[in-house]
Amino acid sequence: MATMKKMQRKDGVSYQINFRHPLTKKWTSKRVRCSYKDAIKIKAEIEKDVAFGKIGKSNPDFRETFFSQLKSRYIKDSKRNKTPKTTEREEIVLENFTSFLEKDIELSKITIEKIEGFKDLRLENGKKSATVSIELRVLKTMFNRAIDWGLISANPVKGVKLPKHDNISVRFLTKNEVEKLISTIKADENIQFLRIVKAYLHTGARRNELLPPLFTWDNVDFDERKVMINGQKGQSKRFLPMNQTLFELFTEIKDNDPKTPFNFNPDYITKKIAKYYKSAKIKGANTHSLRKTFGSLLIQNNVADIYTVSKLLGHASVKTTEKYYVDLVDDNYKSALDELDKII
Repeated sequence: MATMKKMQRKDGVSYQINFRHPLTKKWTSKRVRCSYKDAIKIKAEIEKDVAFGKIGKSNPDFRETFFSQLKSRYIKDSKRNKTPKTTEREEIVLENFTSFLEKDIELSKITIEKIEGFKDLRLENGKKSATVSIELRVLKTMFNRAIDWGLISANPVKGVKLPKHDNISVRFLTKNEVEKLISTIKADENIQFLRIVKAYLHTGARRNELLPPLFTWDNVDFDERKVMINGQKGQSKRFLPMNQTLFELFTEIKDNDPKTPFNFNPDYITKKIAKYYKSAKIKGANTHSLRKTFGSLLIQNNVADIYTVSKLLGHASVKTTEKYYVDLVDDNYKSALDELDKII
């Protein structure tokens, strides 16, 4: 059985019909903007189609959906459920795929061969393997949503192998560079900025993860001595213990009674850290290098293993962590075996 709910919004009244998709067995929703009587009729038709397992299959009774229609619907859905930056990246990927198609086509004509052609063309045009992999993941997510919405029965990206790419070269700071950076900021007497740089180095947080609205005083637990980081990429919350440096840092800030721990604009952070890198004669580093430094120092000094670092950084998989720190991990493995010489 399908259920129906009236939706009252600024742009008018619509009806949301919820039903279990006969192919995916997942709950799916269809929103229609029409009269109540027509919505009841549509609901009845959907219940009939679900009963016969017709939704998502080639059926002359259904109008063919074109890629442009799916793209428009997916972007609207993305804007409701994802961060503006994520939606912006997805829009760029979908525009690239639209250009590849050259003309609007029916979803049923987007095959695995066509997706393979898009992948090959992007690589031939000099795009990095990592970039093409991200594009394919976006397309796969979109077509999975199309299945949920009953527009197609199979994902054309499924079965397409992601291009192989080399391990990513990570720019992290050495202990000497960290000292130079901190000394440079101290010389400028910019205590507030020094605090957030230290916070990045001691949490491994991404730039926006320590800024409002993702990070407020609600994220700092002085009693339990831990901080809660809201993953900006859609990951779940992660909790990090406050070491003595962080505890003293947040205590100092709290004593001044500000509304939020770090009230900086993200672009200001990027520009300011670039200025201090230049003054300290540190080349090739950026804001994200502070996050990478957090992970690299833990691994290099045998303070934490790759699995612990993966959890602290909030990576979805330890494979992601290995991709960034493979060289350091290999060095640690070698050091561990060298130490065995002294034991046996």
